[in-house]
Amino acid sequence: MTIDETNLTHGSLFSGIGGFELGAELAGIPTIWNCEIEAFQRAVLKERFKNITQYEDIRKLTNPAKVNIISGGFPCQDISSAGGGAGIDGEKSGLWAEMYRVCGEVRPEYIIIENSPNLTIRGFERVLCNLSQIGYDAEWQCLRGTDFGMPHFRNRIYCIAYNMQTGRSRTTQVIFKNNGNLGKHLKPYVQNDGDAIFTAREYATTGRLVLHKPKDCRNDDELSKWMDRVASLGNAVMPVVSNYLFECIKYHYEAVR
Repeated sequence: MTIDETNLTHGSLFSGIGGFELGAELAGIPTIWNCEIEAFQRAVLKERFKNITQYEDIRKLTNPAKVNIISGGFPCQDISSAGGGAGIDGEKSGLWAEMYRVCGEVRPEYIIIENSPNLTIRGFERVLCNLSQIGYDAEWQCLRGTDFGMPHFRNRIYCIAYNMQTGRSRTTQVIFKNNGNLGKHLKPYVQNDGDAIFTAREYATTGRLVLHKPKDCRNDDELSKWMDRVASLGNAVMPVVSNYLFECIKYHYEAVR
């Protein structure tokens, strides 16, 4: 089986407007189910990903269908510098416990976690210990929008955990394929109007991912439901980054088979 023929599947927690779903789609990995509590974001998910099982409240989600990959950017309000500093025991960020529970029930080969870099001082040890308790090792990396040619930092920590039966014990292949080659294996991400945000070819020839000026996000009255949409975009995982993570998993999965 080649990397492009992989039969990996994906489930998404704290899905927002589908940044991880889109990244998986670009990598050729179907999303089987997602879970999002906010009504506006669920409506966006339903419109964009019509044939995916949708759940609303992770606290009520029990034993969803088996998938190979679970992703989730659990709430960062108590972890980020803009929050109150309660950390992973806070009311919002404490929902990590629910993500941990669902992952333990499904036991995917891979788990992708996204959060504020402050997680390293406000609960990351809990995350890693919990993962270890259910048989996962992990690698992590801070990635910024500028690493992918975007005109903003949006620095986030990304952790990829892998079931120890799947992981590095049988290979020297690490999951993250940074080494100065971010985007090398990424497919073009195209807006509905046909403008490419980035292409792997541009990266290979210029050494950077080329950002084209977006046409469909403006701060004026032409943008319907402005507050909901801006809040959704602000909380979203960048598809270019999530696509990179899924491509890393595909290469790792092939290496350990």
